[in-house]
Amino acid sequence: MPLHETADMNRNFLILRSGLTIYPSQDQAIDHILAKMLRDIPARFALLCDVSGQVISVRGDRAGVEPVALGSLVAGDLAASQEIARMLGEYQAYQITLREGKAAHTFIAEAGAYLALLVQVAADVPLGWARMLILKNAQELAAIVETLPEELKTESDAPVPQAAESMFSDSDNLSEMFGNALDDIWNSETH
Repeated sequence: MPLHETADMNRNFLILRSGLTIYPSQDQAIDHILAKMLRDIPARFALLCDVSGQVISVRGDRAGVEPVALGSLVAGDLAASQEIARMLGEYQAYQITLREGKAAHTFIAEAGAYLALLVQVAADVPLGWARMLILKNAQELAAIVETLPEELKTESDAPVPQAAESMFSDSDNLSEMFGNALDDIWNSETH
């Protein structure tokens, strides 16, 4: 692939606040998994964000939902749930929390080290079925972002965006990232 085509292709990548970079091939794979999950469960709504709360993808019925605010809250909820599990000695990868409602149930799942997945299902969907599919899809989503994207496999000279050396540095931990995400929301609403 000529260099100018590589440069054009790489303008489409998304660098998240968490340091994760999503390339077009990864974005397409993520959208495919979310669409399939919504059909298979069936689910009403799905939101995928990184651990800082930055929204990556939203699928389903968004009526009355503010994705940016919800992404920040999902990240905060996941961080709190992970810490509770650690304090109680029950932490494990790919944890899922469930909030049962009258009309719908909401799952928040850890999708690897970088992502959080919120899925809302109708109350008549069997919880075990939904949990099993959400867990499977969370693992697939994590694999997508943890694998070298197609764009970088095909062109060894492709420019790679600068990403964080590590997911969390001493000065940029998850709670600070969450606080910054909330500040962004409140500041954008006041302008």
